[in-house]
Amino acid sequence: MVANESQLEILIKAWETMQALAKGNGETAWRIRAWGVSVWSALMTYAYKHHSPEIIYIAIITLAVLFLIEAAVKQLQYKFIQRSIEIEFSLKSILEGGEFMLPDNGISTNIEIPNLKDFIDLFQLKRWIFWFPYSCLAIFSYLAMRTLRNI
Repeated sequence: MVANESQLEILIKAWETMQALAKGNGETAWRIRAWGVSVWSALMTYAYKHHSPEIIYIAIITLAVLFLIEAAVKQLQYKFIQRSIEIEFSLKSILEGGEFMLPDNGISTNIEIPNLKDFIDLFQLKRWIFWFPYSCLAIFSYLAMRTLRNI
């Protein structure tokens, strides 16, 4: 029973670590988004104030770069969440009286490098909260550029 208790403690600590890493990546993603929207807003304001549609190109490029950075952070966050879920299954097995089953990839914080499939998965409808705001800002940028060109 002592071995099971120590195994349980190790898994709980690993689960807490994965949860903390996922949370940290989530907070980082929100900071990136807040910073990006602030810069985008400032550039759009400047473009309107000075009737300079060229500045909107800079706003769009800035938006695209920050979107890609946030996407990378989000992919890492989802990898840590997936690893946390794997550890939860091991915890469940022990708590239900089953044998100790270590997750396939162990309890290491070393996760797989995100790939193109992970990036494409960010565009699923269930993850609209990630991509929809960027879509709205891009559409608004396009409409603003057209408006400024017609003034």
